[in-house]
Amino acid sequence: MKIGFVCHDAFPIAQPFQGGLEMITYLLVEELVCRGHEVVSLCLEGSELAGEMIFYTKNELPHDFDSQELNSLKCISYSLNNFLLQDFDVVQNHSLHYQSILMGNISAHNFITTFHTPVFPYLKLAIEAVSANINQTFVGVSKCTANLYQKTLPLVHTVYNGIDVNQWNYNYNSTENYYSWSGRICKEKGLAQLMELCLLENINLKFAGPISEPSYFKEKVEPNLKYDNFEYVGHLKQPQLNDLIGKSKAFMFSSVWDEPYGLVIAEALASGVPVLANNVGAAPEILNADTGCLFNLQKPETFRKCIETIQHISRKDCRMRAEIFCCHKRMVDDYEKLYKRNSESFLVKAI
Repeated sequence: MKIGFVCHDAFPIAQPFQGGLEMITYLLVEELVCRGHEVVSLCLEGSELAGEMIFYTKNELPHDFDSQELNSLKCISYSLNNFLLQDFDVVQNHSLHYQSILMGNISAHNFITTFHTPVFPYLKLAIEAVSANINQTFVGVSKCTANLYQKTLPLVHTVYNGIDVNQWNYNYNSTENYYSWSGRICKEKGLAQLMELCLLENINLKFAGPISEPSYFKEKVEPNLKYDNFEYVGHLKQPQLNDLIGKSKAFMFSSVWDEPYGLVIAEALASGVPVLANNVGAAPEILNADTGCLFNLQKPETFRKCIETIQHISRKDCRMRAEIFCCHKRMVDDYEKLYKRNSESFLVKAI
């Protein structure tokens, strides 16, 4: 198949990845090329993707508007228009830009849009605009995400995200006296609330990740570092993060928003580590009784119960869950099935 990928227009798709969306796009493209597909990606300059890359136009066009947002929209529209003039068997949209949904809907292609986020206002604008005459397929990265979008759209398929499990070493035996946490340090990740629970239970927490909201870190997180229970180890590269998680008693997931998937949960399971997760978003879809425990961040007694429960969870079961459910090759299998099914339906429509 010749597959077109519309990538995120805000960040290059290259390591170290800016976030989960960039990592997922990279793994998808790499695996599809390995399987013999011809992949052409519309992406930002600086991206490092397998297959052919076409870069978004950024500075080549004259800036006719006083608004930076309008000039950016002009460049995005120009890039998308030229890209969609090519001949593809399927176009996979992993951009977060509303214009890709609008232009994909009127293109002649078998067009698939994957939602990686909650329903932000600009995405809601786009899906409401196309809802009366849908000419593309929509996918959510979890059932939770699909259900959010199905409040506006009639059908949203689910293809779970995945990670390269083989990049994560697992540790079945050697653990140290601490729990682990990783992610962007910002309000929606709930780290400060988690630290309060850890103090109540007098347990140790080592946490890693970029400080994406400095005011939140300074006001809510940093004051807790005076306690011996906590250690901030910085923004770690993958091997160091793997080591941090793998040696911990368990991994803690504390997001307070409807996390579309929760890649850090998959990474912890791949490290052979059980997970305690705030019961939001896709966490209950990734975890089962053999691999983790769900709690309510607002109810300390549920957290306490989870601390007791995870002592009896097999680390081998955690790794096995990652290999079966969280593997990126399973994700690509599911997308290939969708591509094939859609292509057959697309051909029937064209006859």
